[in-house]
Amino acid sequence: MKKFRKGQGTLEYVIILACIIGAIIAVAAMFKPKLLTVYTNLTEKMANKTANVTF
Repeated sequence: MKKFRKGQGTLEYVIILACIIGAIIAVAAMFKPKLLTVYTNLTEKMANKTANVTF
């Protein structure tokens, strides 16, 4: 009986870990389009500012 409880505890940890990984992937997928637009704006600003620099 004790062996069954140990296996059940391991299974619970695996399920919780899978839920946490799934949540991280879902949040990353949700923020990806927003981050891409931010990076695009930053690179455009950086290119414009460096074009104004004269040596």
